Amino acid sequence: MLATGGGVVFAASREGNVMAFETRTGKLLWRFQTGAPIDSSPMSYAVDGKQYVALSAGGVLYSFALSE
Repeated sequence: MLATGGGVVFAASREGNVMAFETRTGKLLWRFQTGAPIDSSPMSYAVDGKQYVALSAGGVLYSFALSE
């Protein structure tokens, strides 16, 4: 799992789901199916002040920009 300063927690499942939850309520905010098992946790990085969440699944690197 990965927690952001913006009140969102990201989690990945071995079934290929990437999910974002609201920190306070646990409400599911977003889900993406990669189509391949995810064997690692999401990571976060920033480029020019924009925050991204990335992970790999099935030999593909996925990167998602976070809204401000």
